[in-house]
Amino acid sequence: MQVAIIGAGLGGLTAALALARMRLAVTVFEQAEALGEVGAGITISPNAGRVLDHLGLGESIRERGVLPGTQHIRDLATGLTLRTLARDADLEARHGAPYRHLHRADLHALLAGAVEEAAPGSIRLGHRLADITPDGRMRFTGGAEARADVVVGADGVRSTVRDCLYPTEPPLFTGQVAWRGLVPTDALPAEVAAEPPGIFIGPGRLVLRYPVRGGALTNYAIFVETAEWQEESWSTPSTRAELLAHLGAACASVRLLVEATPPAWLFKWALFAREPLPSWSVGRVTLLGDAAHAMLPFMGQGAATAIEDAMVLARALAAHPPDEALARYEAARRERTAMVQLQSRLLGLRFQGKDPEVLGRGPLMNEEELGLFAYDPVTVAI
Repeated sequence: MQVAIIGAGLGGLTAALALARMRLAVTVFEQAEALGEVGAGITISPNAGRVLDHLGLGESIRERGVLPGTQHIRDLATGLTLRTLARDADLEARHGAPYRHLHRADLHALLAGAVEEAAPGSIRLGHRLADITPDGRMRFTGGAEARADVVVGADGVRSTVRDCLYPTEPPLFTGQVAWRGLVPTDALPAEVAAEPPGIFIGPGRLVLRYPVRGGALTNYAIFVETAEWQEESWSTPSTRAELLAHLGAACASVRLLVEATPPAWLFKWALFAREPLPSWSVGRVTLLGDAAHAMLPFMGQGAATAIEDAMVLARALAAHPPDEALARYEAARRERTAMVQLQSRLLGLRFQGKDPEVLGRGPLMNEEELGLFAYDPVTVAI
């Protein structure tokens, strides 16, 4: 079986590595001319960590990532802690898989290196998909063509694969704009650098911060409710002044974090969503990750669910003929991804509500009851 993957993001590379480990022939087509250091921080929770452990990357994740310990949920205006969450060694021991913060580029490099080692030459750069047909025939800009027994669209919320196969509306702006920044931790005031990881919440605003690269860098993402978005780019350079204006009367900890950001390390992008599809597969072509089920980032599970998809899809393709494998893959993943999509939206509404103190009363999100971290893509029935 020849499997082609469109997109060399985290989900696409995880799928490629899993398929190569199962001795299936795989080729990854990526539109970029080079794989570089993109993005900022990312959280690997145990549900995704199990996959990386299974694929032989778990120890590298543990070594390169930061175990957060106790996370604080704080009021954006006052900086006061409303409640805490345990994200420590006990959580890892309970689930038997890593929970780590790390730089997205570090995880991407680990995956790309492992794919190249397992299937040398399988990552084809400079291949921008122009068209695809349900029987797996691909045409790229510039005229190159290829065909595979199965094609996986792992090309994000603006998926060309999806657009070629489904007459759907373009992605819709969700009313949320996000900023991401990286700050050398030693550039922060000592009292800010020493603060625990976690989030600040307030009406229409959410700030997430945590250390990466052994604590040498502090990563943050800031989400703002706004109707203003005129940019076409998905990663637009921003300024500290622009971001601070959107934060209003945020506490000193958040403002000092933004003010310490090197100008070249601050970007903004809009959050888009798409209507659910009746099916993820057409013929021998299927979708994975954001291309299939884009979600808001408030649970930090976008990359994790793509990694879950990748493992389940690879297992299905290794055990069944293509048509049956794609049907089993989708059946195994629909309910799980729909739950995470819904819970992410609900959590965002609560985080950005008008009364932050409500988070100090009542349950935040019952991770155990939802099975968020207990889910095991390596063994789940397919």
